Amino acid sequence: MENRLRYKLKKINIPEEWFFCNPFKNFNEKILNNLTSKTGVIFFFDLPPKKNEFLKNIEPLVQICRKNRIIFIIQSSFFWASKYKADGILIDFKNKFFSNMINFNLIKDTFLLAVKIHNYQEAQKFAKGIDIVFISNVFRTKTHPERNELGTKKLFKLCIFLKNKLNFALGGVNRTNIRRLKNKNLKGFGAISCFRE
Repeated sequence: MENRLRYKLKKINIPEEWFFCNPFKNFNEKILNNLTSKTGVIFFFDLPPKKNEFLKNIEPLVQICRKNRIIFIIQSSFFWASKYKADGILIDFKNKFFSNMINFNLIKDTFLLAVKIHNYQEAQKFAKGIDIVFISNVFRTKTHPERNELGTKKLFKLCIFLKNKLNFALGGVNRTNIRRLKNKNLKGFGAISCFRE
């Protein structure tokens, strides 16, 4: 594990499970009110929203996280992460504007940096300098049924390749099937549907 990440972990206790929260879905408030500090929250969006809409939707959800001492990460925005004192930023490398605009050396000491990867090529390309890696899609999901699954074999190989990161399984994972995925290089999982059931 990199020295920088070890230093950050002294300050932040990283949970083993993460709720991927789209602020534009109306079931979020209920879920967040039922979470404890044992679960982290990733605020994400499928399509880049208008700034004012995102701020309007995310503000009450951030307040719930603060009240319940839940650590949270915000997708692709240094501004929003700073404004709401987020613990980290989910880097979206498909967002060319954000990737080109941000100097990762300037933000990596302030925020945990997280990324989603889908294959070995992305792991090689995008995981450098990142703290938290969500490996996706492990299984087929209800929210994205069109996406192919990695399966356990590819997940294990990626975990070994990314052994210096905090790795989490994402996509069709829940508190039951995570048991057969756990290995020394996998800390936990991220999900949407699991928290709605």
